[in-house]
Amino acid sequence: MKRISFLLLSLFILLAGCSGGGTSPNTNTDSKASEKNKTVKIAWADSGFPSPFTFTSNGPGGYLRSSFIFDSLTWKDETGVIPWLASSWEVSEDKLTYTFNLEKDVQFHDGESLTADDVVFSYNYFKKHAFQWNADMSKIASLKKISNHKVAITLTEEYSPFITEISGILPILPEHIWSEIENPMEYTEENALIGTGPYVLDSYNSSTGNYRYLANEAYFKGDVTVKEVQYLNVENKMLSLQKGEITGGMTYNYTEVKQMEEQGFKALQSNPTGSAVRIVFNLENEQLSDKRLRQAIAYALNRGEIAEKVLGNSKTIVGSGGVIPPDSDWFNEDVKKYDYDVDQANEMLDSLGYEKNKNGVREELSLKLLVSSTPQEAELMRSMLADVGVKLQIQTVDTATFTTAMSEGKYDMALTGHIGLSGDPDFLRLWFSGQASNAYAGNAVFNHQEFNELASKQLSQEGEERNETVDSMQDILAEELPTLVIYHRPFYFVYDANVFDEWFNTYGGISDGIPLTDNKAAFIEYD
Repeated sequence: MKRISFLLLSLFILLAGCSGGGTSPNTNTDSKASEKNKTVKIAWADSGFPSPFTFTSNGPGGYLRSSFIFDSLTWKDETGVIPWLASSWEVSEDKLTYTFNLEKDVQFHDGESLTADDVVFSYNYFKKHAFQWNADMSKIASLKKISNHKVAITLTEEYSPFITEISGILPILPEHIWSEIENPMEYTEENALIGTGPYVLDSYNSSTGNYRYLANEAYFKGDVTVKEVQYLNVENKMLSLQKGEITGGMTYNYTEVKQMEEQGFKALQSNPTGSAVRIVFNLENEQLSDKRLRQAIAYALNRGEIAEKVLGNSKTIVGSGGVIPPDSDWFNEDVKKYDYDVDQANEMLDSLGYEKNKNGVREELSLKLLVSSTPQEAELMRSMLADVGVKLQIQTVDTATFTTAMSEGKYDMALTGHIGLSGDPDFLRLWFSGQASNAYAGNAVFNHQEFNELASKQLSQEGEERNETVDSMQDILAEELPTLVIYHRPFYFVYDANVFDEWFNTYGGISDGIPLTDNKAAFIEYD
């Protein structure tokens, strides 16, 4: 078992008392933590060593764990983009240069001061060594230190989402540490976790996947009110919450949410949903390369019924053909829809020459679906496709095999669920050009000239002009269906409000659209 303990001498760390271990928040009012001595325990799986180069990209957990330690120039809260390490910024008339004024008196965890040199170094270092999360560094042309607390970043081309998609994501590293590191992927010493962030990592257990963070009492942005944050890799989140082993955990299941609310727990639903369960079609597959087959599959699936049965909620959001969820500001409500229509599916399959035999089976069409578990969605899909004579073979593999197959294109159809749909619509360009960092999104490329041209065009646009371009991108996706969103999946964060009741939905999602509640800004008092 590998256990790492971190002692950072420059910090005066106050250890917080443990939260209550009662079975119900309503029957355990004495467990309410004091306003200045809070410990929050959140359920989540192991996300790897949380340096910017070593956390896992299997979902957003790794990025969020690292964001507690490292800060970026800008950040988001419930109102949208806010200044963070940069107190203000200006954009040149040609929209190619962003000049940032840095906060003064910011210190790294080891006591060294942050300056413009660290910003220049960090961006140049990430151009050479890829960050583990989304940040398109090909857009960065150069950086210039103007003074100790002012830096200019020049882009290779106009990139309208720069403030959220790069400056709001990329962590600033201490140059005095990382300038000596040639292979950051192998660097897991204590100094690899020195940032400017509101927390320092006290311990990480790679065997259990548990983390313990302690407040940075010298944090520049304000008072860190939650003195200790733990991430615990529990087997059953809701049961652990009932037992008081954790103080908050996430679920998709609405029935579970209602049961927990009846016991006195609170729940916060992600808004917008920001997540999707979808089929990724391998467009290199000879049969699936025909969009008419993909459309027939869409008509054959009662996606509303699938969502309702899986989520336990009749109020579900059926997947948009254009990928962007209907509860997003960027949604195109006029995109082509694929309402459940067995007759239409049969007609299209017949026209493609996939005739049924005497048993009603289309022998020339046998589809394989790759899944990383045994999700209910896959079984429902198999039953619905059987109704139109299509045999579906479900291939169940472990997570590592699944993400590897996704990255290498070794599947016919893959059923995946992941986040990333809350934020700027540039995610469509990244997804379909094979640049998504989230391993569950895969890196399949959608080769469509008009879509690619629009994806490039929207980078330099703003306002209504950009809206129209993004609408057109959704129209193409809905017509071509390189992916079929089954449903847009809400997250419910269920928590003990007696311990902490200041969770919020981040406008546009944390970072590049992460629809989770553990935003570090929730734990800080700032102006």
